[in-house]
This record gives sequence, structure tokens and C-alpha cells, in this order.
Amino acid sequence: MDFSTSTDVLVEILLRLPPSARRRARLVCKMWRESVDDRTTEMQSRAQPLLWNTRAAVAYIDGPSTGSCTDVWRSSRPCADPYADADLQLVGTCNGLLCLCDNDERSGGAVTLVNPATGESLLVPPLPCTEYVFGRRRCRRRWDKAYSFGYHPTSGRYKVVHVPCSFGGWSSGSDGVCDFAALQVLTLGQEAPWREVPRPGDTRCNLEAGIVSVDGATYWVTAGSATARVMSFSLDDERVVAFSMPLAALLAGPDNYHLAEVHGRLGMVVHDRSASGRSTGVWVLTEKGLWTRRYSLHSHDLTRPQFVYGEDVVTHHGRLLYGHRPKSDMSLPCQVMKINDKDQGTPLARVSGETSFCRSRTYAYVQTMEPLGVYAAR
Repeated sequence: MDFSTSTDVLVEILLRLPPSARRRARLVCKMWRESVDDRTTEMQSRAQPLLWNTRAAVAYIDGPSTGSCTDVWRSSRPCADPYADADLQLVGTCNGLLCLCDNDERSGGAVTLVNPATGESLLVPPLPCTEYVFGRRRCRRRWDKAYSFGYHPTSGRYKVVHVPCSFGGWSSGSDGVCDFAALQVLTLGQEAPWREVPRPGDTRCNLEAGIVSVDGATYWVTAGSATARVMSFSLDDERVVAFSMPLAALLAGPDNYHLAEVHGRLGMVVHDRSASGRSTGVWVLTEKGLWTRRYSLHSHDLTRPQFVYGEDVVTHHGRLLYGHRPKSDMSLPCQVMKINDKDQGTPLARVSGETSFCRSRTYAYVQTMEPLGVYAAR
């Protein structure tokens, strides 16, 4: 038997699996482990920060050796206004796949999956017409904020989630309201289209706090101030549960916190803008369901929705990204970082853009050859 040929065939099969499935494949035998370790991308290098320019609709990866960014994917549609966000926005990344939402296509937006490595794209079936429009004015068009893209490592299934939410009119005081009352879920590769999932009571999302899919679940924060709670939707059994937020977030108010991913766990970033100075605390949800404070920062702004890459905590100032290493102090209850204007950290990259108003969001990216055609609706 020609083992070199059989190994080549095995590698071709492994390259078409999601990265998390390849990591599980390492457990089969020595040959599979060596094939994954030596000949697949994500085992040779850690996930890279992917930056999304919200105004130019361009995805970049950071080049650590050059300090510059390289295009991974770029919208072919020109941006009409360089000072406004583009209609096409990135919902999220998962196993090297990008989930995009065109906010100008239809009510609820048009969702497309893209694999930058293969050039493939897959249009997701449109969201059912479950929204209700009250008043005469048109709704806001940031439909992308209500979506999340997730993957469950055990089931191996990708899911697009649309959370319950309300969109106001174009301007303050507008009488136009667009209301999505249902939690809708679409599983890629299954014949059934969008499905409505039962949920406990009113779980409308505070869209400005963000939506995060991590560790096999999708999380969002309900609208409100003193009554706000975190909602968890399991990407496996599709159960919806609610649990409490960190007390610091409730005290800070809904305009001063957002969700994040921290070392593969759910995190909540809480801003304190008191007169004594601007500081930020990061709380992480443990396996036991308890919130613990992990980071405390001063003066700088974290990237969002992801800001931790390996040992580095990434902040931004203008178009520059900086990496910081937490100080080790066993006497403190959390890893404390004191970052001010004189201690900006190590420069990581300069985000491409023609104006100083360039805004970016950060995600994790690992190149994959996984084909999208297998997920096309049958």
C-alpha cells in the first residue's frame, strides 16, 4: 500500500472539514494527528486578528512582521459616502468563514456566507417577513446588528441566529418602528428554512450591547436598564435561558457595556466614565455560571467584539492597534492593566483607510478550505 498517497487523500479530506472538526480528528490515531499538525493551516499558526472596516466593507488580516494589513475580502460595491458605514457589514466569523449582511437589499437584510480562501459564497435564505412596521417612516437599516453566526463543535453544525429586537425610525422622535418579536434560527445544510424558537417572555435585544456566539451558545442582553438580563441560546439543543449580569454593568447602565469573547468564554466589557477618570473592567462568565473580573484597564479603548489574541490584549487609537500584556500580580483579584497615553503598548498594525474617521471591528480568523457548496439548500 502506498502510504504517501493515502496520506495525501486524507489531508485533502481534512482540509474540507471545519477547523474544530480537524482538531477532533487528531484523536483518531497517530497518522491523523501528524497529518493535522503538519499539513493543515490552523495547527501551524494561531488565529489571526481579522479587522473589518465598517465604512469601506473590507476585511484585513494583521501582518505581524510588517505592521501593515493585507486584504482578505473586499466588497465590489463602491462606498458612496466615505464618512458613513457601508450597507454591507460583517456579522461575524467562524472557522474561517465570513457571515455578511447587506442592509440595503431587503427588510431584515440579505445574509451571505463567504470563504475568502476559496472564493466561494453562499446566499442564505431570506428571513421570514415577521417584522411589523408601525408609523409612516422607514426603519433604520442596520439589520446586521440583529444577527449572529455560530458553530457547535460537537454537532458540527453552523447556525445563523436572528434575535428579537426593535428598530426605531431614522431620527430621534420618529414614529417609525420595526419590531421583530421572534427568535429565528437557520441551520446550514438542512432542508428546513428559518425556524422560530420558543423563548421565555420578552427577550428583545439591546442591539448596542452586541451579540456574541461563543462556546456553543449565542448570547445577547435584553433591553432595559435595571431589568436587563443576559440571554443564552444553545446552538446544540436550542434552549433559551436567562441569567444575571455583573452588578457593575447594571450600575453603569445600558450605554456603558457590551458583550465580548474572552479566551473562548463570554465576557462583558463595562465602562466607568466617572469624574475620577475613564476606566474599563472586563468580566468573564466561568464554567460554573459566575461572573469574575478578569481585566481592569485605564485610558484606552478595547477593540470589539474581540480583543484578546493569545496573551495580547488589543486596544486602538485612531487607525493604530496596540498589543498589551497584563501585569502579573497574584495579590490582585484580576489581571490589572494600567494603560495611559504614555504607555500605549506595542504597535501591531495600522488599519487601512483614507480618512482618520476609519472605524474597525475585530474578529478571529483562520484560513480554511472548507467548501460552502455542501451547505446549499436542498
